[in-house]
Amino acid sequence: MQDNLRDLLTRGIAAAKAGQAEEARFFLEWLQRNDPPLAELVDAWYWLSVVSPDPGQRRRCLEEVLARDPANP
Repeated sequence: MQDNLRDLLTRGIAAAKAGQAEEARFFLEWLQRNDPPLAELVDAWYWLSVVSPDPGQRRRCLEEVLARDPANP
């Protein structure tokens, strides 16, 4: 199961870097629904902030990152 979750994160990040926001959102939200480990969850929230077109949504995603990992830069 852990490899599957890592694969979802990897695909989401790759899509985000390629500018494919909808595809990135699909993989990252799928990851979130599967109760990932904290590190993967924090990464998913961060990358969701990157692909979000709405400033309010971006802020919410980044607040989720900090709520789960207050030391995150």
